This record gives sequence, C-alpha cells and structure tokens, in this order.
Amino acid sequence: MQKVLQEIRGKKLFVVIDETTDNRDCSVLNIVIGTEGKYYLTDVIFMDSCNYSTVSQAILQSLHNNQVDLNDILAVVTDNAAYCLKAFREVLRGVMPNSVHATCLCHIINLVGETWQHYKYFSEVTALVMWVKSAFFKKPARKRRWVHFLTIKEAVRPKVAPEPVSTRWNSWFESVQYHNEHVHLYKEFFAAEKSSAQAVKNILELMDTDVKQEALQLKLTFISEACGRLVTALRVLEGTHTPVAVSAYNIMEDLGSYLVNGTAKTHGFGTKTDELLSQMRMSNKRDVLDHLHDGFHTAFEKFSKHWDVHPARQIYQLVRVFDPRQAPAMERQIEAYGTLWGFKSPSPELSEEWATYHHCVRNESLSASLNPADYWKGTSQRFPCIGNIAMSYIYFPVSSVDCERSFSKYKTLLTDKRESLTELNTKCLVIMYFNADVCKGL
Repeated sequence: MQKVLQEIRGKKLFVVIDETTDNRDCSVLNIVIGTEGKYYLTDVIFMDSCNYSTVSQAILQSLHNNQVDLNDILAVVTDNAAYCLKAFREVLRGVMPNSVHATCLCHIINLVGETWQHYKYFSEVTALVMWVKSAFFKKPARKRRWVHFLTIKEAVRPKVAPEPVSTRWNSWFESVQYHNEHVHLYKEFFAAEKSSAQAVKNILELMDTDVKQEALQLKLTFISEACGRLVTALRVLEGTHTPVAVSAYNIMEDLGSYLVNGTAKTHGFGTKTDELLSQMRMSNKRDVLDHLHDGFHTAFEKFSKHWDVHPARQIYQLVRVFDPRQAPAMERQIEAYGTLWGFKSPSPELSEEWATYHHCVRNESLSASLNPADYWKGTSQRFPCIGNIAMSYIYFPVSSVDCERSFSKYKTLLTDKRESLTELNTKCLVIMYFNADVCKGL
C-alpha cells in the first residue's frame, strides 16, 4: 500500500467510488484512485447504511487517512444514484475546489441498452434469453448434447450461449447475438429433448408457428445489428488505461445522432434487417417500422436525459484539444479553456507554448493511429507546461469500470467457504490482489 501512496502523491488524481452488497448482506463501498491511466484500490469500507451523508463522510475520512491532498483531485466518478449526486453537490464539491463530478458514461449507455431489453415489442427476445438460460442452467448433459448437435449441424467450433449477467455491461446483447445466429436450430434441438421442463416448453411455444418464428428472427436480427454501436461504445469507454477521454465526447455525440436518426429512417438498420424488411408486405412493414422507430425514440430519450445534463460534458468537449489530431478543429484562444485546471490563470510561458502547439499541429503531418500519450511524452521538453496538464486530462475518467472490477475481485475472494473472514482481512486481501498487477511495474 505504501508503494501505491508514493505513486499517487503529488499528482493530479481521480477518485472513483461505487457501492455494492456482498453475500453477507454487508454494504461495501470501494474507493479507487487513478492517475495517468493507472487505478489503485485504496480502501474498502463496510457501512451500516448507505446515503449521501455516510458516503461523504467515508470518502473524506479515507482520503484523509491516505494523506491525499483534496486540491489534487480533478474528478469524482460515481454512477447516477441520487445519493451519489447529492454527496458531491452538497459536500464533496465544497472541499475539492478543482474537481468536477463525472458520472459513469458506460452506465448511461447501459441504461440506454436496457430500454430495448424492457421494450414491450421485444418481449419475445427477452423471454427467449431468459428461457434458454434457464434450460441450460445446471444441465451439463444438455449442454454436451447441444454442443454435439452444433458440431453435426454447422461443423464449426461450437459453444454454449453466453449467460446475461445484470452486473456485466454488454452481456445481454452478446447473448442476443448468439441467439440470432442459432435460433433456427432451437426448435429441432429442444423438440428432440422431449423434456417436460417449463423452460423448454416456453422456448418451443415462442416458435410454434412460422409467423412467430419469422417475427422472432426479425427482432433478434434487428437488435443484433443495431446494438453494434452501443457495444462498440461500451468497449472503447471501458479502456480506462488508455487516453480515451479525448474520444469520449465524439463517441457520445455520435451515439446520440445514431439514436435520433433511427427514429425516422426506413432502411439502413443493418444488412440482414433491411433484407428481412424488404421481404415483408407493405402494411406489415409499416407496423414493424413504427415499433422500431418507437424503440429508437425511447432509447434516445433515456440517452438525452443523462448526457444532455452530464456534469463533465464540457470537460470531455474541451479535452479533445489535447489530441493533436483534433486540435486544429478546436478553439485556439486559451481563454476558452478556463474551466480546465491549469488554464484558469495561464502564465506567459503557458500562453507561449499554447500558441506554438497550435501552430505545430496545423502544419505537421500526424498519423491517424497516433497515441496522444506518446505525443505528450515525446514533446515533454518542448511543451513542459501544456504537457503536464495534458497528461492529466487525456486520462480523465469516463467510467467507473475499475471500481466494478474491484467488486469482481471482492466477490471472487469472498466465497461461501470464506464467509468467516473478518472485515479487516477481507479489506487487506482485496486491496492486495487488486493492486498486485498494477504495482508490478512500480
């Protein structure tokens, strides 16, 4: 732990916070501190109650115990829970003058995805995912028969359907994509099972007529193709150890445009979806399009509700200037960046570097695959003032994924056989295991 504290001391920091309930029904608050793409678990706090007051006190006490300078904190990252929003607004903002509240962008995209998962028109898809999961749950013999069946039918490397997990982003869409590829085989396989299990009966009922099967195939195909934007955005934004902050604003804006465009288009949903729609009668096609448009509209409303008022939206918009490939299209006046740490009262040296930097990026040929971190490390002697600020902001947090990973480590450690572990031992073990890989290079 001392190595971790030495590594973060004196640097600009990001505090990532999240809460969960373990299998002992304890409320657990994890605090992860990041700097320049490295994130360390610094505290595991067991709480009797979880509200804005107790969370605020726990965070401040932990930071004090670890001797963290509150002036060095540039962002506090949480999910969109009301008590988290209130904790920053009422308490933390007042004692962390340089910080902003950055709610998790991955959490927002996941909420957008859930609108399709719970959309009534897609209820058969949700039911299929649930019943297939149930049909294979604790059924190793059936899994083996399914794998053998796939080997005979498709002669490819077979695998069982991935299970959707509510706490793992993308898992529901990954499951839908699998079912889209294999649903044409389900009727034959599950009928041959001759099982009286309710899950098997429900699966067969979902496709007991050609009309039902065609409708289910269309919905699976649409979600599989349409979710590509959401899945890709999530995967990129989960990369907290790369300078993804310079791309976050563009990713979110492009996603918003994709969703709003989907509320009116009549084609361009995806190659296979368009093909299935073209084979439908016009009256049926209009009805399906109305449902698809409504699905996009619901998703866009959820997206807009969170992104339009995101507290760090302006930060994500401004930090693009630290990507040399985007800087030529950005505002050149240094005063436009006054909300960023280091630019509130720019020194003459910083202003001079700023002008030189903008001149360079407009006249240099830059590779499309350029890593902004490599650029700023390579120009650290030429642009020492800007580089110091840039290295902090290109790693500005976009998600709470590292906290989610710390919970995965926690739940892996605290199994049924280890429930007798004391809270102190649990805390020490989780911190040690989580930070082990990060600290290898220290």
